[in-house]
Amino acid sequence: MHVEILLLLCVCCVRRVTAYPDGQVEDSCQSMNPNHTDFKSQISSSLYKVSVNSTTFTPGQTITGEGSF
Repeated sequence: MHVEILLLLCVCCVRRVTAYPDGQVEDSCQSMNPNHTDFKSQISSSLYKVSVNSTTFTPGQTITGEGSF
């Protein structure tokens, strides 16, 4: 009896999660501007600059950079 109640509570608390195998949906990343309520785009310069020497990386590959973070 207790197992059924616990299982019912767990099922009721589970939220729907949508995953995309290729990352975010394209609509959310077209302009690179936040489309959430009450959030505005940053107009000042970024504090950091990230530059890379490759367009693809493999798991375990070391990525290096310059400057202090």
